[in-house]
Amino acid sequence: MTGATFIFLVLDFARLHLNPFKSIFIVLFGTLLRRRELSSLTGGSYLMLASLVCMVVFGGGTFGTSVEQGKGVIIAAVGFLAIGDTVAALVGLSIGRVRVFRKTLEGTLSGLASCIGVAWVVSILPGVDLPLIAGILGAVSASIVEALPIEVNDNVVIPVFSGTVMMVTMQFLR
Repeated sequence: MTGATFIFLVLDFARLHLNPFKSIFIVLFGTLLRRRELSSLTGGSYLMLASLVCMVVFGGGTFGTSVEQGKGVIIAAVGFLAIGDTVAALVGLSIGRVRVFRKTLEGTLSGLASCIGVAWVVSILPGVDLPLIAGILGAVSASIVEALPIEVNDNVVIPVFSGTVMMVTMQFLR
């Protein structure tokens, strides 16, 4: 994962700073980029970085938890971002009407529902130990932090914050 993240970041930095590389990247992937990603790292780079941070911080039995619990937290935290944030954006942009900060209530609630679904699926996976209550609290925290007007990229904040909430919750469940 470290190598893949490093390669991803190098390519993204090359896109930002080397004009020939930038031109090729725009031709190939320009329609997939958000306006702000034309001059900053892509969401994919932040996703890779956050996934690596989650693996390092929550994996390997850290915080006095088992490796199986760490795996559950990593899978759920990254799933909250990959699925919950995507569902929230799609619903918010398509049918969202009620504004809460810069997001919509409809998007936030649909993102929360999908995050709870992710938590449930992870809680029943074999070889993974994530208590459902810890997953639900992680899902709620992911949805809250996604809705808040924080200037840090939510592709980093969602998995790291929700993972921390799940790890702390599991400490209280022991």
